[in-house]
Amino acid sequence: MCFYVSFQLADVILSEVLHGADGTDIRCGVIGEIGTSWPITDSEKKVLQAAAHAQKQLGCPVLIHPGRNNAAPKELIRILQEAGGDVSKTTMCHLDRTIYDPAELLEFAKLGSYLEYDLFGTEMLNYPFNLKVDMPSDSQRIQTLAFLIKEGYEDKLLIAHDIHTKNRLTKYGGHGYSHILNNIVPKMLTRGITQTQVDKILIHNPKAFLAFK
Repeated sequence: MCFYVSFQLADVILSEVLHGADGTDIRCGVIGEIGTSWPITDSEKKVLQAAAHAQKQLGCPVLIHPGRNNAAPKELIRILQEAGGDVSKTTMCHLDRTIYDPAELLEFAKLGSYLEYDLFGTEMLNYPFNLKVDMPSDSQRIQTLAFLIKEGYEDKLLIAHDIHTKNRLTKYGGHGYSHILNNIVPKMLTRGITQTQVDKILIHNPKAFLAFK
């Protein structure tokens, strides 16, 4: 029954990519962000499996929002692979607040997904969704990027702001959408990350991820 439901959902996803979403002719360019919690629920698992079924047919990119637990990303990749998904065309979002241990991060990186650090501009004392998490600063995020580049993963890095509330916009006192270009890139360049590597993260990696196979 679970796989039957997943294939039904996959048909919906396929239609939205090939024909248009919500009765329009506007076609989706990515599947996701597929939201999951921790532990992953049965409904979330079915949606992830459906995304994998659709991805297998389309060769399209998939974005996954992991639950707030360091074990979540690895488990989600397992589910995706078992359902026929393509890890090399999949991005694991929000790693800034999910995996902190360097050895554990490298173990996950070996699985082959894109590694997204997408909370640039978000720095807080207490992370309300999981008080056990010490939200990293932007400087710490850059240090992690430099670490992953040194370990050979520059082809798999993506960065973003995840702006989703008014207070993040410049109009309301936030960093705004220019934060990465105006503030983060200059800091990256002072921390041993080259312009070529910056271009790869900002231009070439997104281009490769978003292309259909």
